[in-house]
Amino acid sequence: MNRSKCEKCKAWVPAERVERDGKVYLVKDCPDCGQTEAYISASAERCQIKRDLDPGFPSRDCMADCRECTEHRTPAYAFVDVTNRCNLNCPMCVDNVAGQGFVFDPPIEHLEKVFEHLAQFDPKPTIALFGGEPTVRDDILDIVNLSVKKYGFKTRVLTNGMKLADEKYCHDLLAAKAHLLISYDGDNPQTYKELRNSTKVLDMKKKAIANCNSARRAKVSYVHCMAWGLNDKDLPELIEFLHPQRKILHGVYLMPLCQTWDEGQFDYKPERMTAEDVEMLLAKCYPDYKVEFVSLGLVSQLDTIMSYLGQEGLPWRGCHPNCESFYALVSDGTQYWPISHYLKHGLPEMGKAMLEAEKRLVAREERWKTSFIGRMFGAVGLKKFMLRVCAAPSVASVLFGHMRLGRIFKGRGPTKLLHALVFPFHLLVARKSRTAKHSHLNIDTILPVIILPLEDDSVIETERLSRCPCVHVYYDPRVDDVNYVPVCSWRLHNIEILGGLSKYYAAAAEGDAQQAEPAKA
Repeated sequence: MNRSKCEKCKAWVPAERVERDGKVYLVKDCPDCGQTEAYISASAERCQIKRDLDPGFPSRDCMADCRECTEHRTPAYAFVDVTNRCNLNCPMCVDNVAGQGFVFDPPIEHLEKVFEHLAQFDPKPTIALFGGEPTVRDDILDIVNLSVKKYGFKTRVLTNGMKLADEKYCHDLLAAKAHLLISYDGDNPQTYKELRNSTKVLDMKKKAIANCNSARRAKVSYVHCMAWGLNDKDLPELIEFLHPQRKILHGVYLMPLCQTWDEGQFDYKPERMTAEDVEMLLAKCYPDYKVEFVSLGLVSQLDTIMSYLGQEGLPWRGCHPNCESFYALVSDGTQYWPISHYLKHGLPEMGKAMLEAEKRLVAREERWKTSFIGRMFGAVGLKKFMLRVCAAPSVASVLFGHMRLGRIFKGRGPTKLLHALVFPFHLLVARKSRTAKHSHLNIDTILPVIILPLEDDSVIETERLSRCPCVHVYYDPRVDDVNYVPVCSWRLHNIEILGGLSKYYAAAAEGDAQQAEPAKA
């Protein structure tokens, strides 16, 4: 049974998605308050496209008791709160000292307990260092090095970018192999005055961005918060801003703003912007194309194909089809084109074909574990290579069936056909996929576009919580245990959890200080 929070009494009650006038609402049936509802999608059609492509995962009857739940034991993406201090005072933020009413600054030993626990999983989850503002910690480089070097995690740092305006600091953080997710709300000072309480923030961000682009090696993504009436019309300028940085860019995250703050603290009440609103805003940037998003969970399902192509799999496997959404912009070296420019059909059709190919390749891997041919190639150390070679026809079938080869491949006439025929095999046997791409394709880079719905109480539903592969992880020294809470419900519990830990560590520090006093005397 799907459940959500009653709009009036906030109790968890039965809920269902209802389509009305082309939009989607989450209707809650409360025994005490009657029916209430929350608006969750601007387009039932776009919403359904993603649901129709859901590969399916076992579902549980989630009771929304996240503090006591033990079901989420294999996280794919782990947020780790390292502080709630911040060097900004954004009035919309509720994850800082002012919003929570205490200081949370756990010792590095707390964080190592988390890393030690998460390192047991195979594959290891992606780590996202979260706050507050992680870079206000003087030991953030030590934390990144601990995560990356000692425990081998792919590590992201979510930052406002203020400290990155210091060139040396920025380069040191990038040299530690941190993937920086920098908040960037556009080039309009008014947006920052409203959302960040200062127009000077934009100048600091521009310095930080210049420093990232001047680094020898950089891995950067941008998180773009969107709000009606502020920057909802700025996506064309954002795309132009991103293209010159394509060599360091690994994605752009578009996050529709919804109200999580107390109106008494910040007198701004935006209309709800849904994920499908953002999809349609991007579609307006390319009116001659059909811009359709798919679920990020579907794209993350293609682990085998991605590994055969020498690419890293995405860490959102299993997420609900109406959580994060995925699209791609493709650069030809001059500008970004929607991926639809290169497809005969839409991205959903290609996604379905890729998922079917993935299932066939996974089935082959399973057969080869016990079959004679699999054991034979394994005995001579060629099993992985031969699996990649045998996968080439499946990859080629998707390419030829769904992509506009004339726009993708180099050459003319027979030469173009030759590039198309050779490319899948070159891609599968090349040590670096970049080599094969540059040899055969007119494509320079691909930019993932991911829509991150920012959750508030009204739209949380257990149908999505039960499948969430993204969790906030914390260590509780009082019981010597590591616990998880799904990202969507973290704001329901974070003040209680982090506040309790804050009191514990403050008391422990006071006790250590008292013990140290007699020694000094």
